[in-house]
Formats: sequence, structure tokens, C-alpha cells
Amino acid sequence: MLIPWFALLSFQDVPPQYPGHYAATEMICPVGGETFQGPSLMHYSTFGAMPDGMPVGSILFPILLPECPSNGLPLFREFDADEAARLAPLLASEAWEAVRASETPYYRAYWLEKRLGDARNALWLLLSAGWEAKNAEDRERADRYGTEFVEQALAVTVDPSDLETIALQVRTVNALRELERFEEAEQLRTAIAIAPDAGGSGDRAARNREGWQMMLDRLAAPIARGDSSRFPIDMRGEREAAFRCIAPEREDVGEVPPLGDFEREYCATPEVAKEAKALRERLAEHASPAKSAK
Repeated sequence: MLIPWFALLSFQDVPPQYPGHYAATEMICPVGGETFQGPSLMHYSTFGAMPDGMPVGSILFPILLPECPSNGLPLFREFDADEAARLAPLLASEAWEAVRASETPYYRAYWLEKRLGDARNALWLLLSAGWEAKNAEDRERADRYGTEFVEQALAVTVDPSDLETIALQVRTVNALRELERFEEAEQLRTAIAIAPDAGGSGDRAARNREGWQMMLDRLAAPIARGDSSRFPIDMRGEREAAFRCIAPEREDVGEVPPLGDFEREYCATPEVAKEAKALRERLAEHASPAKSAK
């Protein structure tokens, strides 16, 4: 799989074949009792997120899901005895075999969660399945997952005082934007109202309300100019934007897309140009000891 330029990963030789932030751990499948080695996340850090909600950090999200080797059950959460009993016939069905053979791990988790009855959690799993598709640069699959997410999210009753439904609607605005359904995205964006008491009282709730309103405000410009890119440059902070500005000229980040017209204009703004200049200097200083050692 082609690793996106925005993902900063550290790979080590961890048996059997997991990235370095994971350890192979003995697990027991809740359906069938099979014992197997699965990935267990040991540590990671994040420093922001994309408009689709995918965190950006020291690992590539979403987090790897352990999967039972025989029946393919993804261990996306714990299951009680009743749920395990309900999963057994699902995992033995022809429909599951088709999904297992053709869809991503998080889509498979979504498929099962939806049938277990937790429609809200299933939607968040579907959102994560979209990250998998976009990370793999699979546009057909990403659009299909995005369309399915939008259809189901728009059917959820919105409670202006419930931050989870607000968050769901904000992610739907972005999904519509990425699907190039800009008029629908703007209609939904302007219709979202965040109640003054959404999420409860206190500083944390207030920061969450401000954060979601800020996301809505920042989506306005990309929607208006018809930008369907995954991470529009003007939705990043100045430092993150500067990384994008200089990425095409760097040799240590792999293949990256060239700057578009708007990105070039944005990179030329005084604040971002200043940050890009400072970033180039820091990178040159970091590289100079290695050069002198040769």
C-alpha cells in the first residue's frame, strides 16, 4: 500500500508483521474460542486531525483491528455473551463471506455493528472505513463509503444540545464536500445549530462547542471554491500549511501531489511564506550534520 505523504510512520521488525507502535499479543476470539496473535497498540501521539476526523500523528489511522483468523471477526470492541451468540450465525453466512472478501476491516466492523443494533457506533466505524479507503488511494471505494455514510448520517435525528449528533453532522458536511456535492454541503453547513448548552456546562464543553463551530466556519471557503481535496490547505494551521507548501520540493517524503493554484497563492501569503522559510531553514540545519559526516 502506498503510504500517504501526510502519515509519519516508524516501522520496526515486530513479529509477526505489525508497525512498530504495535505488539503481537495473544488473543481469544469471542466466537469459537480460537487463540491467535493479533496487533495491540502500545503507544502513539497525535497532533491534529483531518476534516474527515482522521487523526494525524505518529501512526497511520485508523488503529489496526485484530481479526479472528477462522471467521474473520474484527475485534473492534468487546462483546457480551448475548452479542457473541448473535454474531455466530452472521459470521457463518454467505453475506459475511462476501463482505469479508471484498471490504476493508472497518467496513466489516461497521457491517456487523449495524446488525447488532448499534447504528450510531456503526456510523463512526463506517467513517473510519472511509479513512482506510482514502489512505489506500482507492477513490471508488472511498466515494462508495462516503455516499453510504452521508445517506445514513442524514437520517439521524439531530439534537442541537447533543455534541455527538452535532459532530456527526459536521462530518457529513465534509463528506458531502469530498463527494463534490457542494450545494448540499453548504445547505447543511448553514443549517447546523449548536445549542449554548450542548455537551453540558464547564470549560471542556465550551471548548468542544467552539471547536465544532470553528470547523463549520473553516469548511465554508473550501466549499465555496469547490475544493474536494481531503485536507484543504486553508483548513490547516500555519505550520501544517507550511509543510504542505514545501513538501513537493523535499526528497525525504516520497511522492506528493504538486501544489494547486489556490495552494500556491496560499503559500505566498506573508504568514505562511514566513513559516515555510523558517521550516526550510530548520530542515537544512537538521540535515547539515549528516552531510558533514559523509
